[in-house]
Amino acid sequence: MRHMVFPRVIATDLDGTLLGSGGLVSARNRQALTAAADAGVRVVVSTARPPRETWHISSRFTCAAVLCGNGALAHLPDEEPLVRALSPETAGTVVEKLRGALPDLGFGVETGTGFFHEPDYLLEPWAHRDWVSGVLDSAEELLERTSPIAKLLVRSGGTPVHLLHEAAVETVGSLVEVTYSGGHGLLELSASGVNKGTTLALVCERWGVAAEEVAAFGDMPNDLAALSWAGMGYAMADGHPDLLDPALGLDVAPASTEDGVGRVVERLLAGR
Repeated sequence: MRHMVFPRVIATDLDGTLLGSGGLVSARNRQALTAAADAGVRVVVSTARPPRETWHISSRFTCAAVLCGNGALAHLPDEEPLVRALSPETAGTVVEKLRGALPDLGFGVETGTGFFHEPDYLLEPWAHRDWVSGVLDSAEELLERTSPIAKLLVRSGGTPVHLLHEAAVETVGSLVEVTYSGGHGLLELSASGVNKGTTLALVCERWGVAAEEVAAFGDMPNDLAALSWAGMGYAMADGHPDLLDPALGLDVAPASTEDGVGRVVERLLAGR
């Protein structure tokens, strides 16, 4: 375990981290984050979700910042949102290269205010159709008519996500950030250098907070940049196996289903 100081910032992912099996913030987690905010800690939500699917959760406690789209969109109170978007030109190159390297791909774009996709992008069976703002005729039209491109989403109907990730990193990893936060053959692509870690670092720099004063929680590969940057990075015990590799040097929080974030925050507050 790394040396711990009382954090000035606590950053937490949502799905699989702060949220339990029912997709809700438990009373213990909410009370712990509220106590942290009352003690002067800046609480940050950092998620792959777009803002419209985040506000109803982040409003349950006092948030100093809400980072969405894997860091592409940052919302701080009384400030204009920080948008770190992918350029249409780069997105077009990425689509072309991925099509040449991988079969049966569909593409979607998250703008922060809406989600659009082309016909080859297959929605999960459980996805609500009202989540979709529009279906455009082709990937080329998709990139021309949507702005900003906060995330370029790549879906494969038959390739396991870890294999899809490896192939995409090899093919376009020099052009974009490639990650994933779930299964179902879905990759999330952001502008080069844009991830949860770099955006958290930018926000903390505004506040004059150093990395060693930050505690971060996450469960999936898209959280690794933030967990590695923070002085106190906690992988959830029920998270992705890659984050639990001892070589990464991360601490392990109890499972999300056991109020892991709240239990660690309680310990940090008690150790002041």
